[in-house]
This record gives sequence, C-alpha cells and structure tokens, in this order.
Amino acid sequence: MFGRCPSGVLFWTLFQLTMSVQLDYLSPESQIGGKTFKRDIKMMSQESTDQANQWFQGGHDISSGSESIGIYADPLTFHTEQPDASHSSTTVSPDDGPLFNRFPADLFSVEQRREGWVILHVLGIMYMFVSLVVVCDEFFVPAVGVIMDMLAIPEDVAGASVMAAGRSFPSLLFCLLTVFFMDSRVNIGGLVGSGVYSILFVTGMCAGLSRSVLHLTWWPLLRDLSFYLLYFILVVLFFLDNAVMWWESGILMAGYTLYVIFMKFNTQAELAFKSILHKLKPVQTQTDNPVEAPPKVNVDVPLGADDTEAFPKTVLCISDTDGKNEGLEGGQVRGDTPLSLRWPDTRCQQAVYLLLLPVRLPLWLTVPDVRNQKSRRFYAVTFLLSILWICVFSYVTHWWTDKIGETATALRFMGILVMGICNPDLITSVIVTRKGLANMAVSSNVGSSIFSLTVSFPLPMLLYSLSHGLAPAAVSSDGISCSTLLLLVMLVLAIVSIVSCKQKMNKALGASLVLLYIIFVIISILFGFEIIVCPLF
Repeated sequence: MFGRCPSGVLFWTLFQLTMSVQLDYLSPESQIGGKTFKRDIKMMSQESTDQANQWFQGGHDISSGSESIGIYADPLTFHTEQPDASHSSTTVSPDDGPLFNRFPADLFSVEQRREGWVILHVLGIMYMFVSLVVVCDEFFVPAVGVIMDMLAIPEDVAGASVMAAGRSFPSLLFCLLTVFFMDSRVNIGGLVGSGVYSILFVTGMCAGLSRSVLHLTWWPLLRDLSFYLLYFILVVLFFLDNAVMWWESGILMAGYTLYVIFMKFNTQAELAFKSILHKLKPVQTQTDNPVEAPPKVNVDVPLGADDTEAFPKTVLCISDTDGKNEGLEGGQVRGDTPLSLRWPDTRCQQAVYLLLLPVRLPLWLTVPDVRNQKSRRFYAVTFLLSILWICVFSYVTHWWTDKIGETATALRFMGILVMGICNPDLITSVIVTRKGLANMAVSSNVGSSIFSLTVSFPLPMLLYSLSHGLAPAAVSSDGISCSTLLLLVMLVLAIVSIVSCKQKMNKALGASLVLLYIIFVIISILFGFEIIVCPLF
C-alpha cells in the first residue's frame, strides 16, 4: 500500500496535519468494481498540486455502486469516499483541474520554474514571512494592547478572545472559500491536526524562543482547555452521521458566544472557583480562631508569587530588555515608538530600510499606528486593517508555496515547513511571548483552536445549509476514534509537561511540547500507512 510514492504520501500527510480543512477532488480515473485508483506518477509534475494530491493516494480498494468516487486525504486514514445525497459531486477532467482554482496563474510555467526561476518564489515566501512579522509586530499586537487597555481585561482574556479571533480570520475565509467553491468536505482529522498544532507546536516554539523564563498561571489553561474539550466533544457527536445540520452549526456558534460571555466575567469566575477549592482543602482544627474567608487572589500573578497589589491595570509589554518589561499602561506608550520612514544613518540600517520599504510604506499609509497618541483612538481600524494585511500576506504565501509544490515533488517538504512557519498563529504568539506575555500566548493558542471549532468550522456549514434549503452539510468522520484518542493523549501529556516544568515557559517545556507534536505526526503517519491499528477498533 502506497508503495509507488511513499515520499509524496508522507509529505501530504504532514501538510494535512496542519490544515483545518481537507479538500476532496473528483477524478474520472477512479475505477469501479474493486479496481484501484491508478495514475502515472510521472504526470504529477505536469499537473496542478491539487490533482497531484489525488495521485499520491493510489493503491486503495474502493467499492462499487457509484458512478464517481470522491477522493480526498485524511491524515489518519487515507481512503476513498462515495458521494451521497447530501454531498453532490461533479466530475472534472485532468486537463480542467480542480473545480475552483483558488490561486491565480503563475508568471512562470512549470518548465521555467524547474530551470531555476522557482528561486524567485522561495525568496518571495521569505519576504512574505518578514512582512507578516512586520504587520503583526508593528500594528496587530499593539492594537490588541490598546484593546486590552480600553476594555480593562487581563492578558490571557485578550489572547483567548481578541487575538485568537483576529489571527484566525484568514483560516475562516479559507473555510468559506472551500465550502462554497471547491466541492470539499471538512474532515475530523483536520480539526484535530490544527488543534494539536496550535496547542503543542506553537506553544512549544513560544517557550523555546522566549527571551527569559516566564511563568504560567493555571487558571487560564484550565479554563480554555475545558471549553476546547467541551466543544470538541460536540463536534465529534455532530460528525458521527457524516453530516452537520444547520441547528448543530448554530449550537457550536452559540458555544463561542457563551465563551465570550464567560470571558466577560472571567475574574469573578476565577475567584469563585478558587474559593471553592479553598473550602475543599482540609482545614486544621482550631477551636479558638473562627474560620476566615478565603484570601483574594490576584489573577495576573502566577501561583506562588507574592500578591502584593490588587488587580492591576492591563499592561502590554513592548520590550523585554535585560529582563525589564515596559509597556502600555494607563494610556501611556513606553518602550516603543511608532513606525517611522525617516532615513537612517548607518549603511546597515539603510540597507534594511530599503529592503523593508515595499512592505512598510503601504502599511504606514493605510494603517493607523496606535503607538502614536494621535492615532490611538483608531485602534479598532488598526486592528481590522492589520487583519486584512495578514490575510493578503498569508494568501500570497500559500500561492507561492503551491507553485513550489507543483515544480517538483522533492520541494513539497519545503512547502510543508513554510506552511508551518509562515503562520499568523505562530508569529503572533512568539512576538507576545518575547514581550513577556506568556499567558496571552498560551491562551491565544488554545483560543484559536476554540475559534476553529465554533466559528471557522460551523459558520461555513451554517451558511451552506441556509443557502441550500437547510440541507445538511457533508463532513467526513473517518478516523474519528483514532483522532479523538490521539488528541486526548496529547493534551494529557502536554499538561503533564507543563506541571513537570512547574508552570514555567522554559527551553525544557518547549522541547517537550515540540517533541510531543513530532510524536503525534509520526503516529498519524503510521495510522495512514496502516502500520499500526487504532486500539479503539
């Protein structure tokens, strides 16, 4: 099985583990009556990447009784799926390509890219990565800081709600595009893969790239993981019949509304929960002293630290030089200056200036800089426009990565790395971690996964049902047992790692979480190759 192209299957499997949506494309070359799906592997380099993804999945037995077979990739179990009444399909020829080409035509042909012009795509992707860093560091993160200050919310709440929703908007647009224009269905394995990527890999990278050892508080982690597991269980239940009804999508979206409302009363909920824990602790018998009320807990101070002041005003760290944090506090901007296009003095700075001018100039002209006191009141505009620019840079990155994958099969692995690194979730989390905001980074990672389950997934499903007479939206539940088992095991091991590191974001925690993600990928590949069998079957 998969003997004809093991490297291609491996690369595609790894890629699917980081995606929240799997695409299924239809091919007229699917054979009926127990025959296998066959395609000359040499044709992969001449066709689109999306069609090549089908050809990697050769060697499957498929059942008869259908005129066209839907082929799509599951990171846990590669398989073929026969269309049903809830999921109509249209056959396309290999020359026509996918039903909807989500990327424009490239300036260079495949032959020209193989002659060496693909290096321009590689350099362009590197520049898009720098562009994402610039827009996130100069505009998106400062805008979140002002929102924190205006709403007087702690960093973990801002990360789990504002930052998570903002940086997840590109994936929401992609999901809408996928459902309405690309004849595809959501796979449970994709939702698991994206969640594990955000919670394990991104958090591990934040811990590994942190400038100093940062402390995590246990309440935001408990709160966010509890909501994530609750919504994931709902998603699993809704996936069991391979279709999502409109009211099921509504329940998931209502769940995100409940999550946001809970964040409004986060401080009260935390104090109440800790009071309950205090009452449940064994109390020493003291007949002379009355029982005292549980002490108030500062929600911004890690457990074990001195709680010397009441709930402080929200602070967004801007720099972390010499271990001293400076930030936005009380409406004052300290430790950072607005983006300036002033010509620098040294030649090195001038070279960097000219290199970044094509991305800095459009941002400087179109996005208000909230670090400038005159533009601080336009923080909402800055937040929305920075999200728009993140979408643009992410789209271009995906476009050029797709073209690199079309050029040669051997370059697909580089595309996988690009998709994992040039990710707004990873970039923004690392930025805020290096600014000293560990709770914001971790909460935003889990919050992004919650947003995927309760908005990015159900909203396109709901819109599809409403536009098709309340018809159910087709999904795939194949591999659901293995996916659920893997997710639960990885979350338990991640919690054990955090507790073992005493809630400190250090290099050890980063290495352990990244290692867990690598193990997750390896186990998923073994499931895909049927080398190991899921114990739940």
